Amino acid sequence: MKIAFIGQPEYFRFCYENELDLLAEVREFDLNFSMDSTDFIDLQTFDADINVFFRGEFVPIDVLSNLNGIKINLSSEVFPKYIDGRINFSLDSLNRYEHFVRAIKDKCFDYVFHYDKTSVEFIKEDNILLSGEFSFPVSTDIYKPVEGISEKWDFFFIGRSTNHREKFFGHLKHHYNFLHICHGMWGKPLVNYMNQSKILLNIHAENEISWEPRMQMLMATGKMVISEKLSYNEYLIAGQDYVEVLSPRDLHQKVKYYLDNDYERLRIAENGRKKVMGYLSTKDVFPQFFDDIINNRYNKCDFDGFSKFSFQARIVKLKSQKLLNNFFKVVSRLIAKHK
Repeated sequence: MKIAFIGQPEYFRFCYENELDLLAEVREFDLNFSMDSTDFIDLQTFDADINVFFRGEFVPIDVLSNLNGIKINLSSEVFPKYIDGRINFSLDSLNRYEHFVRAIKDKCFDYVFHYDKTSVEFIKEDNILLSGEFSFPVSTDIYKPVEGISEKWDFFFIGRSTNHREKFFGHLKHHYNFLHICHGMWGKPLVNYMNQSKILLNIHAENEISWEPRMQMLMATGKMVISEKLSYNEYLIAGQDYVEVLSPRDLHQKVKYYLDNDYERLRIAENGRKKVMGYLSTKDVFPQFFDDIINNRYNKCDFDGFSKFSFQARIVKLKSQKLLNNFFKVVSRLIAKHK
């Protein structure tokens, strides 16, 4: 069997690196958003039995049509979701969702999965029937504790800087040894940097609840992770597998406690690694996933009921609501400031 993984390695290689070589002939193909059909000749020549795309909505239609094997798209962007019965979203996640739907609705994927199950119901309300949710696994032979490395950093974070994130990070960067890598590093070099840090951080890009695949990648290294609230998932438990924070002030208080209490920090770190090893290790997740795909245990994705007019009306309504809410928040702050 031949399996092709198509995506940006700096974001997605952690899901499959080196752990499926005994299962099949595995090959990685780069994907960036400026590629045209001629850039996929090597992929077509490889002629995989299973093609797994990360951000496959950017792949040209004719490339997908010419692939003989099963075509799977794994969606990894933050989309609106239901939290406690209410829609949770930002303009950023709504824009990402809008682009995803417009780009993928006419692509000939056999299966489309989204990484966060709390968004699947929101997507279904646009009459888009995905194949289900798929929690991204971690190559635990690569992302693991490294012996003999000293902890020179108090905190580590990988990801772009945003206003929301810097509200949490500003104090820590001023008072502690803080390593922030924005982009462009993965695999063993990244693992070494994480192992040189006492606490690994997961802060959302925007002020909305989500579950970044970054979480299980961090936890696999055996370091304690502090995160903002995650959207519901069946695996990770706040207070047991990681530490949850609700605000910058909450973060500042908890980091001091856990830096001063090695036993508690290491206990939670070990719980988190065990959870990843037990439920989210690549060597277990992908073989079962591919077996389920081959034996038709998932539904094919279905866009037949999709209406672009209803979809656009919903997007406009939600954007208007968010802009209006943001306006009233600004006005309220100005009024409070001048009282």
